Amino acid sequence: MSPSRPPLSPLSGLFLLGLLGLVGASALGCGGDRKPVANTALTTPTSASPTADTTLVPAGSAGSKKADRMANPAWAPCHASYKIASQDMSREATKLGEGCAAVSKMHPLGDPFKGSQSASNAAQVFKFKAQGQHCYRAYGASAGGITDLDVLIKDSDGAVAGEDSTDDPTPVVLEDGAVCFKADDDASVVVSVGSGQGDYAVQVWGN
Repeated sequence: MSPSRPPLSPLSGLFLLGLLGLVGASALGCGGDRKPVANTALTTPTSASPTADTTLVPAGSAGSKKADRMANPAWAPCHASYKIASQDMSREATKLGEGCAAVSKMHPLGDPFKGSQSASNAAQVFKFKAQGQHCYRAYGASAGGITDLDVLIKDSDGAVAGEDSTDDPTPVVLEDGAVCFKADDDASVVVSVGSGQGDYAVQVWGN
């Protein structure tokens, strides 16, 4: 017969209960039913995407040997949403350029060129001085009777340096970029009407 164990003293019983409590708490912390704390590092909102790069890249020649087309799709949206809001076409052309200034970093070279014609009239030509290693954009605005205003930039040889690519009353050359001249040149803006008739204005901006 195995010897009988002596009864536990009150102090020994308290010690044993405390030890069991510590073991149970440790078990819960290592995989019990307690819900884990959310990982806030995974749910913290990230910062907004950086502004799109508006650097122009070569887009090929339109025919001119004195100027190249430079383009970037990020330059197009500033024109796409523009709506004419008055009958002052000079002011409208300037507002169109101002709306794209944040992207183009350009300024107006002077007052807008103004004219009036119909689809049956010959194109009108306006001269401007282009500087080498500088880029240019032409902004056009036409009254309600013109639904398609066409604008070209030509070099002094008469070769096309850039052209608008939309059939609308507010063309931009280039729609998604600019025309950049290799050397100083007597350039020109050529304006014609593809559809309709009325007043228009075109303003050249450069950097």
